[in-house]
Amino acid sequence: MSEKTLLDHTLFLENRSKMTVTGVLQVVAYDEFHIILKTDCGRLIIQGRNLVAGEISSSRNTLKLTGDIQTFVYKGAGDKDGLFSRIFR
Repeated sequence: MSEKTLLDHTLFLENRSKMTVTGVLQVVAYDEFHIILKTDCGRLIIQGRNLVAGEISSSRNTLKLTGDIQTFVYKGAGDKDGLFSRIFR
């Protein structure tokens, strides 16, 4: 029986203007108001204003971003994509 290896996943938020996320598997969508990431812990939706992905490292699975970060929420595999579908109508 093979077990899936999970990536270490951390979120570091500094003054609501800088965020570092580790354990990022994929950047699903990105604009100045939303960044949607796929992680082992589920889909991570970050919302705000003037969001800029400053540094993306695929070798370390890390994303650094800046902007006015207002909310972030996780959606699991079993969750409905209601918020996700409303974001990109």
